[in-house]
Amino acid sequence: MSDPGRRSGEHHRVSTWPAALGIVATIGGAVGFVVAFATGAGNAWLGGSLAFALLGLGLALAFWGRDLAGDHVIAGPYPIPPEETEDQGAALAAQLDEHASVLTRRGFLFKGLVFGVGVFALSQVVLLGALGPWPGDRLSTTGWRRGRRLVDSEGEPVTRDALATGGFLVAFPEGSDLHEGADSQIVLLHFVNGEYAPPAGRETWSPENFVAYSRVCTHAGCSVAQYADVDHVQLCPCHQSAFDVLNAAEPVSGPAGRALPQLPLAIDDEGVLYAQSDFTEPIGPGYWNIS
Repeated sequence: MSDPGRRSGEHHRVSTWPAALGIVATIGGAVGFVVAFATGAGNAWLGGSLAFALLGLGLALAFWGRDLAGDHVIAGPYPIPPEETEDQGAALAAQLDEHASVLTRRGFLFKGLVFGVGVFALSQVVLLGALGPWPGDRLSTTGWRRGRRLVDSEGEPVTRDALATGGFLVAFPEGSDLHEGADSQIVLLHFVNGEYAPPAGRETWSPENFVAYSRVCTHAGCSVAQYADVDHVQLCPCHQSAFDVLNAAEPVSGPAGRALPQLPLAIDDEGVLYAQSDFTEPIGPGYWNIS
C-alpha cells in the first residue's frame, strides 16, 4: 500500500520545478522584449519575446495552482480516530515536517511569481516610448512670435495697402513650416473707422482697424473659412458655428463654446503688419476648452 504523505511530497516537488521554470521564462521573455524594443529588432522579435513571457507566466500560474490544490481530497463521514500510538505520533510528526516543507516551497513560488509578474509589467512600460515625443508646449503655442510678419498664401508680406476696408484675408507667419502653418492661420479683417471697438485690455492689438483672429474653430478644429461682411460674422462650415468679429469673436450660434483667440498686431515703418506676440490663449479645441 502506497504512502499518501509520500505521494503528496512527490506531487509538490513535481509541481515546483515547472512553476519555477515558468517564472524564469517570464522574466527572460520580458527582458528580451525590452532588448528587442530598444534595439529596434522588429515585430517578429517583439511578438516572440512577448509570447514567450506570456507562455511562461501561464505555465507558472497553472503549476502554482496545482501545487495549492494538492492531489487528494478527504470526504466524510470522518471516522473516529483510535487512540494515538507511538507509531502514529511519529507519522504525524513526519506529516507536519512535510507540510512545513510544502509551505516553504509555496512561499518561494509565490514570491518568485510576484517578481516575475512585476518584471513583465515593467517591461511593458517601454511601450510608452512608441507614443511619440512629448508634446511639450506645442499644445499651447503656435508659430507666431514677436516681430514675425504676416504673409499671404503666396508668401508675400501683408501690408496696410493689401486689404481694403471691409475685406478679409487669410494670413500666415512668415517663414512658417507645415506644422506652424496649420495651427497658425489667421483671418485678417480691416474695419471702417469707428466700426470696431476693441475690448478692454486689447486697445493696442488692432492698429489702423486691422484685426486678426485664429482661423481654427474652437469647437472641433475646422477652418473658419467664411466671412459674412453684412453681419460681421465668421462662419465655420463644419458645424455652423458663428463668431461675432465686432465682439471679440464671441460665438453667437452653433456648438462652439469659446471665442476665437485674437492675435495682437502692429505695423512697422514699411507698412507691413507683424505680430506683437503669440496668441495669449491656446487656439482651437482641446483640454483648455472648459466652456
